[in-house]
Amino acid sequence: MTSWRKRLCNVPKVIDSILAQTRKPDVVVLNLAEQEFPNKEIPAELVDYINNNAKLKLNWVNADTRVWKKFLPILEEYPEALIVPIDDDIIYPKTMIADFMRVHRKYPDDPISGNKFSFGGVKCHCGCASMVQAKHFEGWRRFYKHRFRVACLSSDIFYTRLAAANGYFYRETDVDYQKTAVTYNEVEGYSASLPKGKLAISDNVVYEALHYSVQKIEDGNKPWCVLCSAQNEAGKEIEKNMLEWLQPIYNVYLVRHDCTLYEYPGLRMLQLLTERTGKPMLYLHTRGAFHRWKTTSATHRLWRHEFGEEREKYFSLVNTPEATAACPFSGQSKYTLYNGFVVNPAAMAAIPVIEQNENRFIYEKIFEGSNVNVIGTIVNYPDDEETKQAARKFLAENYR
Repeated sequence: MTSWRKRLCNVPKVIDSILAQTRKPDVVVLNLAEQEFPNKEIPAELVDYINNNAKLKLNWVNADTRVWKKFLPILEEYPEALIVPIDDDIIYPKTMIADFMRVHRKYPDDPISGNKFSFGGVKCHCGCASMVQAKHFEGWRRFYKHRFRVACLSSDIFYTRLAAANGYFYRETDVDYQKTAVTYNEVEGYSASLPKGKLAISDNVVYEALHYSVQKIEDGNKPWCVLCSAQNEAGKEIEKNMLEWLQPIYNVYLVRHDCTLYEYPGLRMLQLLTERTGKPMLYLHTRGAFHRWKTTSATHRLWRHEFGEEREKYFSLVNTPEATAACPFSGQSKYTLYNGFVVNPAAMAAIPVIEQNENRFIYEKIFEGSNVNVIGTIVNYPDDEETKQAARKFLAENYR
């Protein structure tokens, strides 16, 4: 938790409600800003309170970044911990941590929100009480800048979208802490809600900072697809057409990017998810969003047939402990010609970690130099120019 000069009187009562939980915390960290408390001077009664509580740790941070310093400063210190960010104006029910732990045991990888609030169809981080882990916010320092903090009116939206960008989506507890917790507020007006409509502005700011967003479209027990979608006019139309046939037969991680990072966000998500889930996945992108070649429409029809009607063939080929990817066409210099492939976790683990990259053609050579067996089900590993000619001929004859 964090606090400020006019709220320090609240701290003991709030922390008492945490230390009295039925499921005890291992440590309670209070982040205070040296900028607000020169020479680290705080009231003597708070010093005594801290000294008399072995589980309470006072952590000094340099700048006063207000609500942003609630838990971000301790992520590196507790990389494996379950972290519950709390407010300094709430007396928490004694079962809160136990409630979170119950949900955590069911969804051990996911962040958990302590309220029923959703935005844009996505369950949101709850500022007053959530359970998170450091891995949910990987890369936050790249986006955490003063201009961004000022523009993003809701830190909850930032945490929600950043977790999603790492492939994690919030679950909710069965108790809504915005309704059951007791507000203990000695500063009138401090906890007033943001004006309606401003969260949309925050969401746009987050997208501009991250350059991409991730939406999880899940419906039943189906194989998974990562669809990397360019958000220009052509890309949005292609995305719509592709989802029409993908959604009935796949669960989809829809990775939308602002056209500056090209395939990096989608491939990064593919690598993260195959490692985390241990499941094979289909990877596609909105081919033709930037340049519409003669083969573009034919490739879309090919994908629909091969990864739709014939999908079992591809998933069967990668159902092996060996590092394997399967696609319609593979050649020697462009391993997944015309893009689109099904891949198993061993294959994604065999390639280097995918770092931020603005190369439009990164996807075509990600398996180069690795021990991944890339199987072309229609054309497979002849001389590269022959591969291209054979692929073009097949597309022209079958998917014109």
